[in-house]
Amino acid sequence: MRHNGEKLNISFTLKEEGDGRREDVPGSVKNSVLMDPYKLSDLLGTQKKVNATARKISKEKAKTTKVESPRNFFCRFWISLSFFKLIGLATFTLCIVTQHKRTLNTFRYSKRGIAYNVALISLMIASNFLSIPFRLHMEYENKTNLTVGIEILQTILGTIVICTILFRYCVDQKCLVRIANQLMDIEHEVDRLYRSCSLQRQRVRSTLIVACAMKFCLLIVLLITEIYAFHASPISWLTDILPTFHVGWLMMQYFLLVTIIQADFADVNRAIQSLSRVSTPDLRPRSPLCQTRRVVVSNSSVCQLLQLRDAHCHLCDIAEGVSGFYSLPMLFGITFAFLTLIYNAYYLLVPLLISDEILQYELFINTVLWLAFLMYPIIILTNRISRILNEIGRTGNMVHSLLSCTLGKEARSELKQFSLQLLHRKIRFTANDYFALDNTFFHSMIGTVVTYLVILVQFEMGRPCSPRLPCNCTAE
Repeated sequence: MRHNGEKLNISFTLKEEGDGRREDVPGSVKNSVLMDPYKLSDLLGTQKKVNATARKISKEKAKTTKVESPRNFFCRFWISLSFFKLIGLATFTLCIVTQHKRTLNTFRYSKRGIAYNVALISLMIASNFLSIPFRLHMEYENKTNLTVGIEILQTILGTIVICTILFRYCVDQKCLVRIANQLMDIEHEVDRLYRSCSLQRQRVRSTLIVACAMKFCLLIVLLITEIYAFHASPISWLTDILPTFHVGWLMMQYFLLVTIIQADFADVNRAIQSLSRVSTPDLRPRSPLCQTRRVVVSNSSVCQLLQLRDAHCHLCDIAEGVSGFYSLPMLFGITFAFLTLIYNAYYLLVPLLISDEILQYELFINTVLWLAFLMYPIIILTNRISRILNEIGRTGNMVHSLLSCTLGKEARSELKQFSLQLLHRKIRFTANDYFALDNTFFHSMIGTVVTYLVILVQFEMGRPCSPRLPCNCTAE
């Protein structure tokens, strides 16, 4: 039974134990009923199960239809769009046009967005004249020459990363506008094919809201602990919190787009699965060895299959465009996050392994929050990318499952073309082809951070005793 209510023609292959002949379904029913009255009760019981299944599916469809369906899922993020425009991660503009009593939302090229990003780049470069001298003369617990060097490098690298990201949004604004408009078009197409907004869409929307709220909560708590532990001023925020904040929201924006694309892939997969979800009475005993199902797909189903294949192809194009746009910014962002993660972990381990000083609890909480603030966007992004790759892989399994039980020549031909299309489309989310941004990357990053921490701790322990750190050496 297809999701839009159209019926599929079903033919069953019944195997004869004697001479292996095929009989038509009405004749087999008549003979089986006359020969054995017990088969009649079995047939009626099977028919009751089919009717119960049909009622269950109709209830699910009615329940799904009652859910208010947003015709444009991406347009609901206009608040997030305003926030991203404020931090320079959305240089385009959103235009709302009403035509024939229908609201159309399109993204367009904006020169004002480019001018705004150029102004942000100039301010970031000028801020180094304040932040670098401030870093050199700032006093804090467990200060060493190594920590000062890492902080200066972190300040310069943070400025380079922010300027590179802002410049990327200026240069490739047309690419991002094209991706956004294609995503809105495919949203309309998927809603038209699937005909209703599933409860999964509401879960996706709630997931995005919770993820962004968690990011803001971590930022607020981190700022409070910075003021309480270090009495930090806004100038110090320019050197560490601002670059980390900007890189983190770049990853969050990437996460939002990947989540929306994954929801569209999931809807397409459910529509494909609905083509093969057919419940029909089987007139033979339920045996896994002799049970065979064949599906004859109607012309309307073939037409819908072609539309789903085109929608899947467009989604693959959008996914490749998103991966290509964020490839270079993610390379710079991951590099900065990696350095900052090493520095904060090193700052946490130095008083525990090298000196005899007791680490104050406010410093400990602040460092742990820094680690969480850095790792949170990386964790959710890599996890979401792994999920969308798994969702894309599920499409091939569904197409092959439908192909194995389809009898129509036209339907089988289209399914084979769909299978070849899936075979030659390999979607990858990478950081400029240096490493894949999935769960394997997070595992590798943690191992690399631990390796560098061991090297830094050994380097610090091998140095002469610092006047700032108590010496555990015993005089001979």
